[in-house]
Amino acid sequence: MIKRYKIIVSGPFAAGKTTFIKTITEIAPVTTEAKTTASNESSIKNATTVAMDFGRITVDRENVLHIFGTPGQLRFNYMWGILGKDALGVIVIIDASAKNTFEDAKDIINSFRVKMDVPILIALNHFNGKEEISKEEIRKVLNLPKWFPIVDCNAQSKESVKNTLLALLQLILVKQNEA
Repeated sequence: MIKRYKIIVSGPFAAGKTTFIKTITEIAPVTTEAKTTASNESSIKNATTVAMDFGRITVDRENVLHIFGTPGQLRFNYMWGILGKDALGVIVIIDASAKNTFEDAKDIINSFRVKMDVPILIALNHFNGKEEISKEEIRKVLNLPKWFPIVDCNAQSKESVKNTLLALLQLILVKQNEA
């Protein structure tokens, strides 16, 4: 019997969630993108996730990882709870150069911390060569304790995405062993 495990990938608008899933999935990703309508968003990218993204990774003959990406805009926050149901963990992707999205990231992290008792990992996405914030700086900006896990990531690199997922899976195993 195949066991399916669910992981959530969330984060602010244009942080790299869809790219993260497209980079690692072994199937054609399922995406629900629509044309961006807000002028502040359409100047950044043409389309945005409005319901979810989905990818899959076969771990071995008995275990499959399902990766669900959430919409990033706060107006779609009702999807976070729907997609988060039965998830084992959450990766919150933050564009390391998009300082204007850090408050949204804080809201997303707090929403998942309140709604779910699962490990949450911050993936600080470095992919566009602009001036970036460090892990220590983002920890201060988001007011996160020292123990809160933050990893560097490049959503366009399969190896980097794999390492980010492995870091979350390690947190999940630790939590399960504590239970």
